[in-house]
Amino acid sequence: MHVNQKSDYLIISEINRIPVDKPLIHLIRKKDLSYFTSKGITGFGPNEITDAELFESGFSDSTFWVYSSISKRMSEFSILDTGRNSINEFRQSEGMYMMYNMYFTLDSTFLCISASDPNKLVELNTKGERIAGYGTWEKISGRSELDDYLLSTLNKGWFRASPDKRLFVKASIFRDRLELFNYENKDFIIVDGPRFDISGSGSNSALIFNPEEAYGHRDVDFGKNLIYDLYGGFNEMEIRQNNVIAKTIFVLTHKGEMVAKLNLDQSVRSITVDETLGKIYGITTGEEPGIAVFDIPKELLKK
Repeated sequence: MHVNQKSDYLIISEINRIPVDKPLIHLIRKKDLSYFTSKGITGFGPNEITDAELFESGFSDSTFWVYSSISKRMSEFSILDTGRNSINEFRQSEGMYMMYNMYFTLDSTFLCISASDPNKLVELNTKGERIAGYGTWEKISGRSELDDYLLSTLNKGWFRASPDKRLFVKASIFRDRLELFNYENKDFIIVDGPRFDISGSGSNSALIFNPEEAYGHRDVDFGKNLIYDLYGGFNEMEIRQNNVIAKTIFVLTHKGEMVAKLNLDQSVRSITVDETLGKIYGITTGEEPGIAVFDIPKELLKK
């Protein structure tokens, strides 16, 4: 489902519906795309994981973390050995119950998304105590029934952190919106596109989206000075019929200024970028998914 990277390896995360005896995480060598090892024992026990929903690079060169949304824990894995169990884990406290995505910050706290909160992002300490909330939901004209939970649902998508933890990006799947949050100055930059539509009622604890509407952003990754935004633009029927999820990457500065549009020659569902190697890696969307490798245009690497 997802591709990320750490050191010399691509880190591939499987969907949690695979057989429980199969590994949830794979490490692939970037230099030749050869298989290195697998990680993740499925379960609720110590040093096991239920899913690998979110990748966290952490602060050590020799480890990475994954966030399991089902079991509400973060697990640290070594990239220096072939053991499948995690070597360390952090379980969410009761105060973190409503949080479903979380990253480390430079201040030894967590920056999270809540299922229902007046703020778009919530910062908590390791005890689960609230430190701050950032950004408030904008009300939608004519939709007074949309509470914090429904507004959070409307803006669901992908939440990503830059490796240096200075920039966090929320990329919406149901609307054309990128929200760039600078952790140092606590400011948001919002980049909106033209597509936005809701059908049905939001008064019964659910939003109903028009199935003919195309999905928006599908993934985000970071370069030194650039953001690589994988954009969909296909609706559910097109995805099911054609195995196509996304074939476009918008490239923006860390200030949200558009600098390029890349048209891919095949569909991918997730990307990670290595500007040192000049490559974009993607998970393909055919019947037998694999790894696609794209060259980054040289003019972009100079920015």
